[in-house]
Amino acid sequence: MIKILKGQEDVFNGLVVCEELGNASSLPMVLHFLSVASTSNQKVTIITSKYTETNYKLVCSKAGIRWVPSQINFLEVLQPFGSFDVDVKQMMDDLIEKISGHGASVILFDDASLFEQLGAKPVDVVIFLHKIYSHLKKSIAESSVLFAPFSICSTASTLLQTRCRVFVQMTPVGHGFGKDASSKAVFTIRSQSGPTTKKGILLSGERTINGSWVSVE
Repeated sequence: MIKILKGQEDVFNGLVVCEELGNASSLPMVLHFLSVASTSNQKVTIITSKYTETNYKLVCSKAGIRWVPSQINFLEVLQPFGSFDVDVKQMMDDLIEKISGHGASVILFDDASLFEQLGAKPVDVVIFLHKIYSHLKKSIAESSVLFAPFSICSTASTLLQTRCRVFVQMTPVGHGFGKDASSKAVFTIRSQSGPTTKKGILLSGERTINGSWVSVE
């Protein structure tokens, strides 16, 4: 968990879209939401195209995050040794069905830009994510989370910037052996009852993700 965000679960919920710039990684945010869900005994679905389940278990073990198999539904977008002939529309339809059947209140992608890379139209990716979130709001709870990071410049992420509850922009602020640490996260938070606000956090650390508030323009 990113300790500085503890107690702000009512703010960082809903549809959360993240844009990764340079070599910045959204993995700290994935781990944060996973930790919050684990602590509150919520069911989680992880849709991955980057890491295996073993990778996640190892990272969670190092970060002190409890991994409960009965709580976590792990879905790999591209199966190992699968066919190179990929029907991306069918893939998205299958994922919606699998996600809907698990009853998770927290849905975590590790890279939603993959679908565009496989040939999906940006508007279809937006509709795909909104279908999942609409299911969450209708079937689970208002406090549910759908986290969708984009690792490359994406038209879909641009379309979603004004349609999400929280938009996160991750930028690198330092280097060091390709680690995921040393990045700045700027949060644009929208509220139905108030003005849009911006907050910035400087993230550092590996096993424990530390954060400190920083000013944003």
